[in-house]
Amino acid sequence: MAKGLAVLRRRITSIKATKKVTKAMQMIATTKLKAWKQSMLESRLYAEKLVEVVQTNLHHESLKSSVFFKHDKTLPTLYLVITSNLGLCGPYNYNILSDLTKRVKAKDSVIAIGEKSIRFLKNTSMQFTADFVTAGSLSEATLSPLIQEVLKQFSDRKVGSVVILFTKFVNSLIFQPSHLNLLPLSLSTFQGKPILQAPLIEPDPLSVFEKLVPFYLKNSTYSTLIESQVSEQSSRRNAMEKASDNADELVEQLQLDFNKQRQANITQEIAEIIGGASS
Repeated sequence: MAKGLAVLRRRITSIKATKKVTKAMQMIATTKLKAWKQSMLESRLYAEKLVEVVQTNLHHESLKSSVFFKHDKTLPTLYLVITSNLGLCGPYNYNILSDLTKRVKAKDSVIAIGEKSIRFLKNTSMQFTADFVTAGSLSEATLSPLIQEVLKQFSDRKVGSVVILFTKFVNSLIFQPSHLNLLPLSLSTFQGKPILQAPLIEPDPLSVFEKLVPFYLKNSTYSTLIESQVSEQSSRRNAMEKASDNADELVEQLQLDFNKQRQANITQEIAEIIGGASS
């Protein structure tokens, strides 16, 4: 009986220690979530203004001839998949990697962003590269080589399209696997109502537009990386909150079992004492 009590006591202590860890991780994820949310809002504003500049100042028929609008369906697709570096974030990584598996065909290639996607792809037959930006490490220096590689493969006609797979943040409880067609660009995105007196563009609107494309692609990629970070931290916070709640329930149940066992031991000892006295 005493042995059973010792086992229950150790389990209760162990679960309480685990809860301290999950609670701490929940608080850290909550703090990071607030910071990434602010960055997400700022990046969206920048993207809107960039497109607005093109719509109002570079509205010209010559843009249609840009190589960035041409889609060759006979060429393979390049996928950029964004996952986390760490685990303990619920179904976040599983959902996006499942979406990747459904989309990728034999000739397609993948650029992995995040340790979880790299580990996953090593166990598959997919062609992938992991030499660029890592999840959570976002800066001009880390994004520029990635965008240069994407533009090179598309311009050299090694790939006919480029798609980013990321996790879209809907709200604190809902985050969905999503995709963004990075290249070719959609002509409708940059076709807006021009201003009455358009500025003079030198050397010409098409050249200026193609100079702006890397900035647009970099911002679009940056936005998806940030949104994925928001989804990751929100998913981790929810997972750790559920783990903490489960720990409370387990401790409560084990404490009840412990009390029952101890009461049974006391009752048995009293019965043995009374039995010994009667004999």
